[in-house]
Amino acid sequence: MRLWLRFLLPLCLLWPAHAWAWGPEGHEVIARIAGHNLTPAARLRIAQLLGGDASPLMMLQSNWADEIRADRPETTGWHFVNIEVGNRGYSRRRDCPRDNCVVRQIEREMGLLRDPHSSHAARLEAFRFLIHFVGDLHQPLHAADRYDKGGNALVIYDGRRRTSLHRVWDQDLVKTLGKDPMLVAASIEANVTPQDKAKIAAGTPEDWANESFRLAVREIYARFPRLGPTRLPRNYAARERQVVQQQLLRAGLRLAAILNGIYS
Repeated sequence: MRLWLRFLLPLCLLWPAHAWAWGPEGHEVIARIAGHNLTPAARLRIAQLLGGDASPLMMLQSNWADEIRADRPETTGWHFVNIEVGNRGYSRRRDCPRDNCVVRQIEREMGLLRDPHSSHAARLEAFRFLIHFVGDLHQPLHAADRYDKGGNALVIYDGRRRTSLHRVWDQDLVKTLGKDPMLVAASIEANVTPQDKAKIAAGTPEDWANESFRLAVREIYARFPRLGPTRLPRNYAARERQVVQQQLLRAGLRLAAILNGIYS
């Protein structure tokens, strides 16, 4: 075994499998973008399911899947897919054994929401999972791994603060966009044409997993070639701002496309 693997693997065992993607703010931004792009028919059906105005209730429910993880430990693996750096992309057989990954869970929740025989309780739970998992899939480090738990075991120093690369992407970069998720969502959507939105919304969960994986390899891991503790560049948030906004926009528009397809 290579020397760096001997050092890193024991460290990985001490880290949580994956942190929560985007943090509460990011998921609320995604839900707001999705809610703003629903068709009238989808908005009505979702309002009936949730028992109130669709858009604000989607924001409120967007972090439910994280909030119940302590009580539902079997759902932990549903939030990410470990595609090892060095592979060409997602393989269901290799990367999603027993359907225990975010790609298959998104597809599962979509199926439950389409099933006319699903109970109201089953559809409500599927909806709550779906709006969260689509967001998770668009956090690049929830679709890639370099023997470091998706960046959880890569120690980063941000000034004097000790954190992980995964947490930087989950929470720190999103928080630099602003404190109000509704204003952040509106800013991200500004000047995006309907034609561009249609192009962005295309694809399947597998396509989006591969897209996030390639982004993690090219944009994140390539900038952190060291496997040991690394200091975060001072301009890192500014440099990655456009990427973060892009991924939040993609997640929101694709979530809306899924829901419009199911409910319209």
